Amino acid sequence: MKLQEKLQICLLAIASRYPECMLDINEEVLLPQSFQTQRCTPVDLMERLQSHAPQLLQAPAQLVVDEQERAIYLVEQPQHIPAFWLRSRERTNEEELAALRRENAALKAENRELKTRFAQPLPV
Repeated sequence: MKLQEKLQICLLAIASRYPECMLDINEEVLLPQSFQTQRCTPVDLMERLQSHAPQLLQAPAQLVVDEQERAIYLVEQPQHIPAFWLRSRERTNEEELAALRRENAALKAENRELKTRFAQPLPV
């Protein structure tokens, strides 16, 4: 997937499509922004940028997610170096358990629906 849009739109796309994703910030590219953290969620990053560098949210960016890389580039940077890297956040045990319970509940509901559907007499 490739998306060329404003940085804010790229971050919203990541938050929507990859809700578990974390972003590593390339301090070499964003050094003047002086971020307090090197890793955050897309929503956290948008909030920080809105407070400290709102103009950056409007900067042209390219989101690249494919087999070779998962990154966001700022188009106006002279060198082709990612400003952010996308990382999959590991689920905690509690999150994994909650996801399994949701999946189990969905499967049970589907099973009940199928039993109800097949229990009805067929029209003649």
